[in-house]
Amino acid sequence: MEATCWSDYLCPWCYVGQDRSRLLESLGVTVVHRPYELHPEIPAEGRSIKADGRMAPTFRRIAAESEAVGLPFRAPVRMPNTRRALETAEWVRLHHPDAFDELHAALFDAHFARGLAIDDPDVIDELVRSAGAPAAAVREAVTSGAAHDIVSTSMDEARATGVSSTPTWVLDHGFTVPGALDRPTLERWVTKLVARSTPPSPTPHR
Repeated sequence: MEATCWSDYLCPWCYVGQDRSRLLESLGVTVVHRPYELHPEIPAEGRSIKADGRMAPTFRRIAAESEAVGLPFRAPVRMPNTRRALETAEWVRLHHPDAFDELHAALFDAHFARGLAIDDPDVIDELVRSAGAPAAAVREAVTSGAAHDIVSTSMDEARATGVSSTPTWVLDHGFTVPGALDRPTLERWVTKLVARSTPPSPTPHR
């Protein structure tokens, strides 16, 4: 069984959603990560986040969720435009797949644990390089516009599937899990789905 997970690196629930993706994988589900630009309206310079602003209650919940699953977390003070990060990650997924998983996790970690600017090309280059992909070639693909359409295509596919928020997992047969559902419920649902999709073992001839 396969699940496509649409996410954005500025989404705090997508950060926690990494744990849910690992849970799915432990249950025998192959998770394919695709980009979903949640806030394209954010300007190139980004937006500041007030410590006591409207995001504060969300970040308190994320801090508790992160602690429960062993993820480091510190509340961001800035919201970046993530188009470059998404294009970079999707280009790496398609052209340097061996480096993708590490880069995917590193982009989340950079924003939600290290406080790095994931819209800074130099920061992205370093994450790409550390993940094992050719940073200069990847940067050229993004800067030249060669990676633009692959994110747009992912967005079109998400909308066609009915995805309008992040994180969202779409499993085989269209079963959709929107948001970072609690672990026990997710495990119960997916275990049943996997069991139904697994063909019965043939009865041995006597």
